[in-house]
Amino acid sequence: MPEKIKSAIPRLVFKASVFVVFTITSAFLILSGFDTVRELHFGYKEQGNIDYAVSLKGDNFLGENTAAAGETYYSDLIENINAKFKYGADFTEAVSGKYNYQFVATVRAQKDNGDDFWTKSYDITEPSAHELKDSRKLRINATQVINYQKYNQILRDFSEEYQQAATGTLQVSMIINGEFQAEIMDKPATLDSAINFEIPLARDSVNVTVKTNTDNNGKIYTKKISIDDDNHRFSRITGMFLAGATVYLVICQALALRRDRNAHRFEYTVTKLRDEYDDIIVDIKGAPKIKGLNVTTVQAFDELLDVYNSVKMPINYYEAKDGAHFILISGKLAWQYVMKESDFIEKPASKRRAARRPRRKK
Repeated sequence: MPEKIKSAIPRLVFKASVFVVFTITSAFLILSGFDTVRELHFGYKEQGNIDYAVSLKGDNFLGENTAAAGETYYSDLIENINAKFKYGADFTEAVSGKYNYQFVATVRAQKDNGDDFWTKSYDITEPSAHELKDSRKLRINATQVINYQKYNQILRDFSEEYQQAATGTLQVSMIINGEFQAEIMDKPATLDSAINFEIPLARDSVNVTVKTNTDNNGKIYTKKISIDDDNHRFSRITGMFLAGATVYLVICQALALRRDRNAHRFEYTVTKLRDEYDDIIVDIKGAPKIKGLNVTTVQAFDELLDVYNSVKMPINYYEAKDGAHFILISGKLAWQYVMKESDFIEKPASKRRAARRPRRKK
């Protein structure tokens, strides 16, 4: 590999590295600067639990006043159900707001196939209002005594009035409603939950088992916000500056490559002419004095050769800032040809430049 090419490789690698670094950095900064949208997430998770004990009638012949949860009872022996409701909500951010809870009993009359054909709800309590301030936790512990025989009698009265041998269920629910505001949210988060248990109702004395429903629920709220602070503006400005610098460097490099290519084409074209017409071309140190001469400018070197064939005078060659000059002088007449970029010849890829032969000096 020629020494000139070897010496150019480190420069090319350095320029390519600078271009890649500038491009990647500017793209990253511009994208970061315009990435001003953020998603804020806020939500809560709920949990519930119900503990209960069954109070039996005094004349139950069992000798017991209460029965533990999870056991099976005769419906006629149940007097009251003492239920302890525990509800909790855990928020991802501190909230403030108001909430209330209320106990509601729902009686359902059912056909033999289990389908409801009559339902009615009864407020056991009025809504109980409360307030939560700057907290991530909401906790409710409430005890409610349910008069089982009252609702069982409602079902029996319905069956007798409509002559329906109905069975049914009693659902007792603690219903929680509220609105809570978190600092990161524009609108308040709503709370609409319930935990409940069910116990069968029957016209006749049957075995019953209490069922609780305390499924965990929750909600997630998402908010998109725009953040356009000094850091984002700095990223945009710096990224666009680097992008501009990258474009400038690319343009400079392209112009430099063009200059180098033209320089090689110029050198090859001049060398080719001087080698081919060595016998008639003479190198001179600078521009000759042509003041007072009738100077004709020709557009091609072949035109200058035609003049040479007529007057048989040497063609002088010199280089100036505007390019290569070939001039022929005969008496008071002069003909000159200035090589233009369009006259340059591309060097064949497989050809190697021959060493110059010594020139005759004027």
